[in-house]
Order: sequence, then C-alpha cells, then structure tokens
Amino acid sequence: MKHFSKQPRPFKSHAARQRLRQGGYTIVEVIAVIAIIGFLVIISMPAIKGIFVQARVGPASAELQRFMTATRLLGEGDSVTPYAAISNASNLAPAMSESSVFKVNGATVAHRLGGSGAGSNGTITIGPVALGGGAAGSGFGLTLTNVNHRACPGLATTLNSVSETISVNGTAAKTLGTNNEPGSFNAVTAQDLCVKGDNNTFVFATR
Repeated sequence: MKHFSKQPRPFKSHAARQRLRQGGYTIVEVIAVIAIIGFLVIISMPAIKGIFVQARVGPASAELQRFMTATRLLGEGDSVTPYAAISNASNLAPAMSESSVFKVNGATVAHRLGGSGAGSNGTITIGPVALGGGAAGSGFGLTLTNVNHRACPGLATTLNSVSETISVNGTAAKTLGTNNEPGSFNAVTAQDLCVKGDNNTFVFATR
C-alpha cells in the first residue's frame, strides 16, 4: 500500500488572508482611494461653488431690484437730499430680515455671492451718495463686496434697469449722461472689469 505524504500548504500571511476575507482590498488600497476622492473633491470645490453662485444671482438681483425700486419711491418729495440718513440698520437690514436669499445678522447683510459674509467681506452696504451735481444724500448707493466672478455680468445686467451709475472694482461700467440722465450700460464691459475669485466690488447708485 502506497502512502501519500501531505504536501505542505503554501504559507499565507495574515494580511493575505485578511485581504481574501475583505474581497481583495487592503487597508493601504482603501486609504489610497479615500485620498484620491479627497483630492478630486478639493480641486472641484471652485466649480461647485461657482454653480451655487450662478444659481443665486437671479434671486439676489431680483430682490435688490425690488428694494431699490421701493426705496426710490420712498425718496420722492420736496427734499433735495431724501437719502441723507439712509443706512443698513434703518433701511437695508429691516427690508431683508425675512429674505430667503440674503443672510441678515444685525445690521450686516450677507449677499452669499462670494466672501465670508462677515464684517465687510461678502456683504451689502447702503449709504447716501451725490448724483447729478446734487449733495450727498441726493441719491443712494448699494455696495456689494467680495462678489465671485461667476456673478459677472448677470448681477450688473439685472440691476442696470434701476441704477443710474454702476461701477465694478472702482471703474465705471455705467455713468450719467451729459444732461445727468442715465447713460448706457455694456455687459461686456462689466464682464471685462471683473477679476477671478471672490474679489469683485460692485456699486449701484440711483436717485
């Protein structure tokens, strides 16, 4: 009778056995996959943020348009400086307190189109301005800081209808005409004045 000796089984390390039980993935491979996913998320963040900004431009512009129209009506009267005392605390913040578009904290109104929304970063400020040879308070201006470039030029294009002057990063995109009438607005000019990132300041003024 022949005796067959048992062949020794090839040695399998604990890691190899663990790999078989886990369907073929080692801890190192799992970590590598997580790292790749994290990297992809990081590099896609600006694009994701841009999508959110673009989606907010329409509602934000429409709400500011309504506010500017209503404020102009309130300023009609005999005074040559009807907006001399206009401010965030008295006018803008109360008007936007129930807004689903903007975030209001005290007298601070965050536009959510870029920036942090704290202090003067990513916020809206209203104040008296001088327009058409008038004194300070003859008009009012809305200043939006740290606006993302994805909001250009949609924001300015929409608010053009209620603004007599528009500036982007300190350069005029719309000025008063020779007889102090509202001038022409060019969306391409507004677009060209914008810079990449949350680094744009818009000023919309009217009487």
